[in-house]
Parts: sequence; C-alpha cells; structure tokens
Amino acid sequence: MKKIVYPMILIILMLSLVLGGCTRSATKGGGGDVAVATPDIPFPVGPENNPNRITEILAVTQTAAAQVSGDAGQPAQDIATATPEAVLEETPKSLPTTAAIVVPTATPGLPTTYTVQDGEFPYCLARRFNINPNDLVSINNISGFVAPGTVLTIPTDSTWPVEFERALIAHPTTYNVLAGDTIYKIACQFGDVDPNDIIYANNLEEPYTLTPGQVINIP
Repeated sequence: MKKIVYPMILIILMLSLVLGGCTRSATKGGGGDVAVATPDIPFPVGPENNPNRITEILAVTQTAAAQVSGDAGQPAQDIATATPEAVLEETPKSLPTTAAIVVPTATPGLPTTYTVQDGEFPYCLARRFNINPNDLVSINNISGFVAPGTVLTIPTDSTWPVEFERALIAHPTTYNVLAGDTIYKIACQFGDVDPNDIIYANNLEEPYTLTPGQVINIP
C-alpha cells in the first residue's frame, strides 16, 4: 500500500508544477513588464496599471512631434503664414508710351551752310534766306541748278534785292498736292516759306511723303 501512495504523490506534484507553469505570465530579462499595444495609442507603452504610463505617453508623443518638425533635440522651426499685412502690393505696370512726334522747326536765323534737297535750286534758297542770288551763286561757283545733296555755303553779308518780291505766291493758304511734289519743291513755289514751317503746320512725319490730291496748309 505504501508503495502505491508514494508514486501517486509524486505524479500529483509533477502535474501541479506543469499546470502552474502554463498559467503564469511570461517574463523577459529579469521580470520587467512586457510592452503591449493598445488600440487607443499608436505606439507601445507599459501596462495600464503602470504608474508611469502617463509620463511615458507624454515622452513618446514629444519625441514623435520633434521627429516630424525636425531632428530630435533641435527646436522646430515656425512655419511662416501669410497675413493680410504681409502681402505686398503688386507694383503697377507702366503704361505703354507713345513715341512723341518730332517736328522740325524753321531754320533759325541764317545758316552758314545748307544741303540742297530734291526740288530745290539756288534762286529759291536765296529767296528763303533773304540773300542776293548772285552772291550765293558766286560764293559757291555754281550755275542756276545743283544736284540734291550738294552742300552750299550761305553768305552772311548779303540781302535779297529790294526791287523784287521774295514771295512768289501769297500765303497763308492751302495747296493741292500734285504728282511729283515734295515739301521742298512746294516751299520753292511759294518763295519765302520755310519747308519746316509746312511740316509743322500739317503735323507731317518723316519721310514727309505726300499723296496727289492731298490738301496741305501753307503758313
């Protein structure tokens, strides 16, 4: 009978040890608490009965925030936001400018030289500049006609003969442009009018092209 009791006691003890080992919580590295994941917190923390649970949550949260905003241990830089005061006004664009029309004025005084234009001849220049045509022809050693582009010397001590009218046609008036007319040719037809005065009176622009039938003002 005693031989049966001892083996039975030994079997009961072994069963108790095995069953006890299955129900005990697993431990790791010296009995520390095992980190568990909870559905409410996106990172592992200690068990709910851990008195440092709130401290751990705050510490991990601050670390995650620092990693998002920059390197850990460095202060996060503030993000500049636009405010109504910080919005710069747009610089108004300059409006396109229209080029001013440059209109030549009449020859001031008596020039010392003059370049002959198409339609001009020495006698008409003598009338325009109020000088004796004989003096103009003599000082330049020319005849009654010269080619356009010729530079003439204008005598400064000469006067148009008083017995002749300088004007060939009375003005102011209007003039109907004919084929082949130029501002300079028309000025010569009137005698004492400066072509620049005609340009100014009609607000003409270079190259002062005229159209047959065009009516222009003669000042």
